Amino acid sequence: MCAVTGLDAPEGRDLLISMLASRLPELGDIRRHGRMRLEMLEIVRACLREPHGLPALLATLHDYAPNATAVLRIRELVLASPVLGVLPEAELRAVHTLLARVRHLDAHGVLYAAAGDLTLPQRPVATLREAFDFLARINARPDGLLPVMVLVEHVITALEESDVHRPVAHDLREWNDVQAAKLGLGAQLKALRAEIAQGPVAQPAPACLVVQLCRHGMSADRYLLSHWRQIRPGPWRPERGEDQVVALSEVEATVERLVYQAEQDWAGRPGRPVLEFVLPLHLLNHPMEWLPMASQSTSSTALCLSYPVVLRSLERMRAREFHRRWHNRWQRMMGDRDIVCHWDTTGRRGHDPVRWNSLLTADERLVSVALNAPPLPGPGGSQASLEAALRAGVPLAVWDRRPAAPGEFRKRVKKLLKGKAIELPQRVQHLRNEAATAAATQRDSHAGRHLAVLFDDPNRIVDWSGFPGADPGSARGGHNDEGDS
Repeated sequence: MCAVTGLDAPEGRDLLISMLASRLPELGDIRRHGRMRLEMLEIVRACLREPHGLPALLATLHDYAPNATAVLRIRELVLASPVLGVLPEAELRAVHTLLARVRHLDAHGVLYAAAGDLTLPQRPVATLREAFDFLARINARPDGLLPVMVLVEHVITALEESDVHRPVAHDLREWNDVQAAKLGLGAQLKALRAEIAQGPVAQPAPACLVVQLCRHGMSADRYLLSHWRQIRPGPWRPERGEDQVVALSEVEATVERLVYQAEQDWAGRPGRPVLEFVLPLHLLNHPMEWLPMASQSTSSTALCLSYPVVLRSLERMRAREFHRRWHNRWQRMMGDRDIVCHWDTTGRRGHDPVRWNSLLTADERLVSVALNAPPLPGPGGSQASLEAALRAGVPLAVWDRRPAAPGEFRKRVKKLLKGKAIELPQRVQHLRNEAATAAATQRDSHAGRHLAVLFDDPNRIVDWSGFPGADPGSARGGHNDEGDS
């Protein structure tokens, strides 16, 4: 690359990086040194981290200096396969067979944990084998460990929490031990295990828009509306936008503008962004998912038709004394095959709130609650039950917004809770789409029209530590930090 005419000048390298970024936007932030050889090394390293990085580099160099001798030699090197297979075919078959026995884990989340600073594939992987095969094309880490060995270690950690899956974890550990012994990486593997044991790695965050409302000043109808945008899937690094003070009646139009602005950031990137509303307790029963888009036209549609929409709790986000339990239950919910639900008994004969709260607090397997009534104060509401669930660290709550849940509510909730927890917002969106597209006589009575879902990830904190009036510069996920909450 140093022999390519023009790249000895900073302007030439600037142009090359700009052309690269037009093919792979992830390569637009390559570190600059001001010296040709160092910058060539940075460009190559960045391309090696991307699954299609080297082909993109070759195509860009061909556009920059077509048929140059150095570019033709680079073409030979790239087409000769940059990553050599280290693992024998028999070893690959063995680990593929073991991973095929693990179907309940979130494969994309495990890939995120193992990939480190690598850019994730644009389309989430569906199975652990896909995750393994993706990392099998990546060069070894600086410590010599193969990325696939790191993936296997994260799978082992997730499986060892369950008695049912420990035999598979044992076999995977033996497989990794054998690979480390063959490659002389025993000490490095031991260090990796100690690192993973220190704490769980957060799931990758989707591209999303987070809107937060909290009361502002003395007026009961004035709210401080804050928002954050996560531009691309991956580490949680949201960018905070400008705060606004709005009346409750102005939220609809404000959210519509924010969504259109976010779509400009997401333009050109395939994916399925998520909308999250961080709300105080008294607003959680408002149907935010049905706010209209294109409200000024005759073809307006609800937010939930285009995006998964979930609720989050403002009070709990600010109450750090509950965060440890919140992390514990979220971690369990992400690792378990089934979402275990604690069914509310508010309003039913024999309701014993003390026993209900005690069971919820004592059993961390209960990671979700289904409320028997909307979370409103008073004898007809389940606000006290939701508050108890939030204090206990429960990350998932569902309820029907109507005063009395219909008879099919329990059946609908059980169906929603089947499957991977990380995919629940998408299952909820599907149910809401069913409601919106139902026949006119059934539309308003459909369960999806009235279902509320609080799906609260403790790894994605956005609110600042204080209350309104605190320094916005200290906001987690704000412009002045790295968003590594």
